[in-house]
Amino acid sequence: MTESGFLETLERVEAVHSILKRMEDIDCVLDKITVIEEFINRFGTLEALIARFEEIERQLYILKEVFNVEEAAKYLNISTGHLYRLTSTHEIPFSKPNGKHIFFERKALDDWKRRNPVLSNREIERQAALAGTGMGTENQLMKKGKKQ
Repeated sequence: MTESGFLETLERVEAVHSILKRMEDIDCVLDKITVIEEFINRFGTLEALIARFEEIERQLYILKEVFNVEEAAKYLNISTGHLYRLTSTHEIPFSKPNGKHIFFERKALDDWKRRNPVLSNREIERQAALAGTGMGTENQLMKKGKKQ
């Protein structure tokens, strides 16, 4: 083999090596794509996964007994600014155990959320009917002289 033939063979070997190296890189990329496809098949899109994590985070608040300002605002679905206004006007129960940080008990927040119920028309009618029945019975007893 001549020197030029040897150099030519060496160049071909290097070209084949370069091609094989690129094929290894392609195989690596294909493996990563396969992993991503399996992930998407298992969990859905990245947006769906993020939405699921956010939902789980919201559900975890139910397990907490005491919230800080940010957590309480999320729990009540109001802004932290609005929550600070409610605390400054003492419209919502809170505690400041060390005089600086504000905390809220979940039960107190639940009670606060239920403080002004608005009755449905059906409930108003039902209460009116109960009140009317009670008054009618009292009136009938008074007529008979049997007031209790």
